[in-house]
Amino acid sequence: MLLNRFSLLTLITGISLAGCEKEMSLELSQEYIKQANDLKEFVEGRSFSLVDFYSNIPIDYIENDGEVREETNLWTYVSPYLRDDQYILYSNNTLDVVQNNLKIPGNTEDVLPRTYAIGTDQEGVFMRFLDYQYNPLTYRLHEIGQDHFILAISWNQGATLYSRYEFAP
Repeated sequence: MLLNRFSLLTLITGISLAGCEKEMSLELSQEYIKQANDLKEFVEGRSFSLVDFYSNIPIDYIENDGEVREETNLWTYVSPYLRDDQYILYSNNTLDVVQNNLKIPGNTEDVLPRTYAIGTDQEGVFMRFLDYQYNPLTYRLHEIGQDHFILAISWNQGATLYSRYEFAP
């Protein structure tokens, strides 16, 4: 009899917890959808520039150069052509990389057409944007401010790397 009461109590507790989990999951997914929509609205039709690149913990960014550095400010590793770029994002998920004066080696085009995507999954809001060679790379949304957004990506050594984009003139 005691075993049956225990089994019944375990079953009721399990059902209650599953219901709470589902409710929390729905709340989280609704919050993620809201954040993704906010990001879409924020970037569409606007021009941005990369203005900062950093880590949440000190890391040796270039691991194979024989020199060990422990840094959080990683701006010195950003290629000059990326510092010079402007990214114009459109509502149809296309974007233009305006190369300005400094061009990526091997491509002298003034404007490079690319695509981007913003969505959600069980981990939150993601943005499929560009890596340092303008190839697609998936980031996580870290922050949206009045004049900027910050994307994050997991990195080696347990670090998270952040790229900050601000409105470009």
